[in-house]
Amino acid sequence: GPRDLIRAMTDVQSQVTSNPASIAQYAAVEALTGPQDDVAKMAGEFDRRRRLIVAGLNALPGVSCGMPKGAFYAFANVSGLFGRTWRRREGALTLKTSLDVTSFLLEEARVAVVPGKDFGSHAHVRMSYATSDALISEGLARMGAAIATLQ
Repeated sequence: GPRDLIRAMTDVQSQVTSNPASIAQYAAVEALTGPQDDVAKMAGEFDRRRRLIVAGLNALPGVSCGMPKGAFYAFANVSGLFGRTWRRREGALTLKTSLDVTSFLLEEARVAVVPGKDFGSHAHVRMSYATSDALISEGLARMGAAIATLQ
């Protein structure tokens, strides 16, 4: 389009979308100055989930995980699975990287994890524990069953 029109549209878009909406500002004030009981309750819930997922990951053969100190992600070392063979329809694949492990877990366990490569380590995968205990336990069970099929 015409340069002047595009420039004007860019200015409008910048001013309309780059600021917090007034309702979000009022909500933030209430969240910071209101009762904090629910914050402590959720922190306790996340601590319990964190311990659940870390214990479960450490119980899986070839997987180890340290205790996360923030956020709601576990960063599990899966290098103990490297060198193991995944038998699949397309042919056997030897697991060598976090990308291989993420593909294996998604296809065989139906568990989605993120390759550690994007966080600086091909020996790790990242997973969220911002979900229910039941889903964490189910995911860990599926992972264990899938890992048991590796050769």
